[in-house]
Amino acid sequence: MDVNIHFDQDHFVSTIIITLVNYITLGILLFRIYRTNDLKPEVWKSIIAMLIGLFVFSINLNFNQYRIEIPILPLGFWILMWICKRNDNQERWEKYRRFAWAGFLIRFFFLFTSLLQMLIDSVIYS
Repeated sequence: MDVNIHFDQDHFVSTIIITLVNYITLGILLFRIYRTNDLKPEVWKSIIAMLIGLFVFSINLNFNQYRIEIPILPLGFWILMWICKRNDNQERWEKYRRFAWAGFLIRFFFLFTSLLQMLIDSVIYS
């Protein structure tokens, strides 16, 4: 088995670190919301609800080599609301609402870290 890892110009070390920070933050947020939620859904359903909450309508800007996504409309939140509120099932919506909002709001953290990545790259790779 031959495993090769290539760090091309597209994969800077800071990009990998920022991506790991984003995923770890997403996991910590999921854990905290699940722990503090009164109505406990199944873990896999809460993960899916948060991933659906990540779907947004966003404005994409290209700045130098970086793509910046500014989230505008929480499409995943609306989709999950439509799925959960069918047949006037309010309790099901109460279970997953916080996960969907967290999925949308974590996109702003992704925006912040992408702006931070531009700053870090300009310092390291000047």
